[in-house]
Amino acid sequence: MLSNPMLKPFRTYTHATTGLIFFTAMSGAFVAGLDAGLIYNEFPYMGNSLIPSDMWAISDGSTLGVDPKPWYLNFLENPATVQFDHRVLAMLTATSVFSLWVYARKLKLPKNARYAVNSLLGVCILQVSLGISTLIWLVPVPLAAAHQAGSLTLLSTALWLMHTLKRIK
Repeated sequence: MLSNPMLKPFRTYTHATTGLIFFTAMSGAFVAGLDAGLIYNEFPYMGNSLIPSDMWAISDGSTLGVDPKPWYLNFLENPATVQFDHRVLAMLTATSVFSLWVYARKLKLPKNARYAVNSLLGVCILQVSLGISTLIWLVPVPLAAAHQAGSLTLLSTALWLMHTLKRIK
């Protein structure tokens, strides 16, 4: 069953989704490190729009008493930009996981792979719910810790799915 050539695009998509999950988790580390979850505590809006008004504050000189820095430092040092990036990556990841699950419905997968892809969707839904709840409730430590643990669970589940799809020569 795993030697079916129809599974090659699914494997590729699974690898890409796993990479996206990894980058989303890394962007979450920037959110935690900058305490960026303490600003813009509403969802999906950030202030009055979907994009924060101070997204480029570090490079446009609007930060009081600080000289403008290169634009790319907003992605590393500006809490508004870091939180925005994490939100965009999280929604892109959730969409990718859901699309992967829909794609898997059309394929004949081994039982363990089917279980892994279903688990991936379930963990993803839980992770998004934890992330939004953590933000809205002003980052209570137990909820924030559960969200961080959820990112590891989501990544581990994606790696498990990749492992179930590995073809043995």
